[in-house]
Amino acid sequence: NMNTVKIKKLILKNFKGIKKLEIDFKKVTNILGENATGKTTIFDSFCWLLFGKDSKDRKDFEIKTLSPTGEALHGLEHSVEAILEINGEEVTLQRIYAEKWTKKKGLADKVFSGHETTYYINQVPAKQKEYNEKVAEILPDSTFKLISNPLYFNNLEWKKQREILLQIIGDIDQENVINHKDSLKPLETLLEGNTTVEDFRKKIKAQIAKYSKDKESIPYRIDECNENIIEEDFSILEDRKKTIETSIATFDKQLLNDGQGNTQKLDLQNKIYELNKELQDESIKDREKANEPLQIIQKDIRDTQSKIQDLDWKLKNKNLDHNHLVQENLRVEENIKAKLVKQDSLRDEFKKEKAKSFEFDESQTCCPHCGRAYEADKIEELKEKAQNHFEETKKKILASINSNGKRLGAEIEELKQKQAENIEKLADFETSIKELTSQREEVDIQLKELENAAEEIKNAPTAENPKISELTAKIQKLKTEVATCIAPDNTELLKRKQVLQGDLETINRRLAAKDKNEDLRNRILTLQDEERRLAEEIAKLEGYDFMCEEFIRTKVELLEERINSKFKTVRFKLFKQQINGGIDECCETLINGVPYSNANTASQINSGIEIINTLSEHYKFQVPIFIDNRESVNEILDTESQIINLIVSKDKKLRVEVDE
Repeated sequence: NMNTVKIKKLILKNFKGIKKLEIDFKKVTNILGENATGKTTIFDSFCWLLFGKDSKDRKDFEIKTLSPTGEALHGLEHSVEAILEINGEEVTLQRIYAEKWTKKKGLADKVFSGHETTYYINQVPAKQKEYNEKVAEILPDSTFKLISNPLYFNNLEWKKQREILLQIIGDIDQENVINHKDSLKPLETLLEGNTTVEDFRKKIKAQIAKYSKDKESIPYRIDECNENIIEEDFSILEDRKKTIETSIATFDKQLLNDGQGNTQKLDLQNKIYELNKELQDESIKDREKANEPLQIIQKDIRDTQSKIQDLDWKLKNKNLDHNHLVQENLRVEENIKAKLVKQDSLRDEFKKEKAKSFEFDESQTCCPHCGRAYEADKIEELKEKAQNHFEETKKKILASINSNGKRLGAEIEELKQKQAENIEKLADFETSIKELTSQREEVDIQLKELENAAEEIKNAPTAENPKISELTAKIQKLKTEVATCIAPDNTELLKRKQVLQGDLETINRRLAAKDKNEDLRNRILTLQDEERRLAEEIAKLEGYDFMCEEFIRTKVELLEERINSKFKTVRFKLFKQQINGGIDECCETLINGVPYSNANTASQINSGIEIINTLSEHYKFQVPIFIDNRESVNEILDTESQIINLIVSKDKKLRVEVDE
């Protein structure tokens, strides 16, 4: 269902220089006046009432009335009120903008502290949130702009225009575009899963760029291979190689014959090596046998030293324990002395307390308040009580001293017993220390005896081993024989062979180029094959790219066709042809084939009304259309929306005409 919004009445107070103005609106309302008389202010006021912005979408425009010097006049209330008819129902909206003045402490006058906006829905005050929700319910801000101002759509950025047009018709399914042309059919198999043509094209372009880069490098690589091919007569080199190898073989044969003279010397040296090895083994055995008695004594020495360490450790611990006990006994002795002194003190205290006798305080025979003497019976009773208290207290003190004395006596006895036990323990410690000291001296004597025995063994002369003497004599005899062997001098022969080997290495290096040349020629053939393969691959991919371009062109044609079917005279161009054959997305309005920017004002306004009609149909909303510069258009297109014409005339003050 179509939602209709109409303005019935607009009331302005102190708004952008208009002091007070009331306008009643009909289906068509003409607002006439000279430039700067406030025609656009009518449109601004309606936009501000709804959205807090002017007709150019600015929030910070000047609402206040200005003085001739350009200063804003203070103390005025700026208000716009409208009676709207929404789907046949009347709704009144009002927005008031006023200065806020507050009285500050210590100041006589009020101080300006900013501005505040108040809102009314059907004459009832409303909060800003509540008011905005009501306006949004009537019509969203973005939709209102599109369907109230014929020039608004064509002043948007082209991408935004295109987005709105695509919202009206909806996007065209990829499958439908492919099925539209037979030449696009291969795309069905090329596009995997949900891949879009745009993504597929990006992938193709990336592959073309990579293959092109690889193909460009191939000629340089072929040139490099050609440069590395060495031109040489390899048959001459191979003949020279055979000659040198024959000469080296001759020298080797001669050196082998000379070497046989060295065999005898080599045999003798091997025999000397074997005998030396045998002599070394025999010497080790001989040493081990001689060291056996010494090793036994050295083990006894180590065991004895261990015993000494053990005895030293025991003696050290016994002496420590003995010294601790001596200190402990000194402390017990001091404690006994202190307790005996305390015992004597208690005896003196007991004697003094025992000697005390009862004495009655005569001052207690009179009343402490009036001073009158008590009667004889009363005095006797007081005396008896005082004496009983004295005796009881004395008895308790003596019992306490006696109890302390007994406890102290028991403690002294306990300490003396401890002292006796300690003296016994000390005697035991001294016995142990004597025994350990005696053992230590005995073991010390044993150690000295063992050490002396070890020294005797070390200094004892070693018996000569006949086998060692025999082996030494044999080695000496063989060494004399080696000295008499004369080896032939083949130094010159070796030098000549070395020169020939150097020549052979050089020839082998030069001959290696023959195999390398073969590898390089094969590499050139491989690179040429690769270049052909890449060229074929690039051509195939460019074919796919052309197909993608064809897809986009077809999709755009279908989009244009579908969009343009929604309009009678206005047409939209959605792509531009590039020089290289490609296409660029765009959005350009054409009026009878003429671009919007080149069309006259009348054509621009009428095309805007036609766009509004289509958008109103799409959004299911009709709102008042404000047509600025209406005098430029003889006739406007038919529209169901309410029309408000802003017309430049010679009227000095705004004049309103209505048409049912």
